[in-house]
Amino acid sequence: MGKAQTIAVVALVIAVGACTLAALTWRQDRDQVSRAESHAALTENEWLIGPAGAQLHTVERQLRGLDVTMAEIGYRFTELYYAGLDGNWDYASYQAQKIDLALRLALERRPKRAQSSQPFLDEDLPFVSETIKTRDPAKFRQAMDRLRTGCMKCHTNENVPYFTVELPDHRLSSIRTVR
Repeated sequence: MGKAQTIAVVALVIAVGACTLAALTWRQDRDQVSRAESHAALTENEWLIGPAGAQLHTVERQLRGLDVTMAEIGYRFTELYYAGLDGNWDYASYQAQKIDLALRLALERRPKRAQSSQPFLDEDLPFVSETIKTRDPAKFRQAMDRLRTGCMKCHTNENVPYFTVELPDHRLSSIRTVR
């Protein structure tokens, strides 16, 4: 390779390097602008701000105590009841599992309530789940009455006996037996 060709190759390598560097610089600038624009859009609607500890406190406030969970469990209790009456056993089993999950997660947030709820979680709810497997409507109604009584015992133990639980007298959703 002659001197002229060597100079041409070196010039080409320098030119490609300069173009690559320019492209990388442009991309970096573009990404910074994009991140700044994204951050501006987030902070405009962001509710979870501040240092990690403050953010966790905000999330904790949003989750609240057991009141929101009890509203969910009340809904699922009604769904469970009507699923059993309809003979929609898979849906009934699903609702029993979700009641169990909702309460266990709530107790992670409020561990001082765990002792009161243990008989419900260890005895009453598993009894309903086992009864669902029998697909016997009469036994299911008895199991639901036991579950209702378990709810009331927990409420009494938590000094809220006025949170009475009755078997539902109307449906909350349109889910019925799968045909």
